[in-house]
Amino acid sequence: SLLAVLGFVLGEAVEPGAGSGGLAVAAVAWIILTLISYFGGDSIFLTLSGAKKICPEDHPQLFNVVEEMKIASGLPKIPDVYIIDDEAPNAFATGRSPNKASIAVTSGLLQTLNRDELQGVVAHELGHVKNRDILYMMMVGTMMGAVVLFADIGTRMMFRGARSRTSSKSNRSSGQAQLI
Repeated sequence: SLLAVLGFVLGEAVEPGAGSGGLAVAAVAWIILTLISYFGGDSIFLTLSGAKKICPEDHPQLFNVVEEMKIASGLPKIPDVYIIDDEAPNAFATGRSPNKASIAVTSGLLQTLNRDELQGVVAHELGHVKNRDILYMMMVGTMMGAVVLFADIGTRMMFRGARSRTSSKSNRSSGQAQLI
């Protein structure tokens, strides 16, 4: 995988012969990020999007639609329902399993769609829950996040190394560059 190669290369960049150590660090980082994503990714995602959990009294039609689509899809329980205060029509599902799923819709979606259209959107999101697409995408996102993290570390190491080589060359000169 790209993360393994990146970990190996960074290990070698830090110290020649330490590629396996870099590989181990990459594996440990990926495991930690995966555990965080698996057990808390849904709540992190909902918090970052500004989603507010609602109860059936807050929006009866939305809850009714979610309940209908839950029954039609054969899911074991009704997902937690959230509303995001945003005018853009959008919706998403998150969670690690059908028993721990959530669905969020924007206020713009609720204002724009009629009941039938809302059923279609909710059915689509519950399809992601039933097929566990949400867990797969969370894991892929975590892997890509780890790759980006290690790539950023590598980039910073390259620039720091280039600066230190440049500064060591200027230290050997007569100091005229530092005067400027």
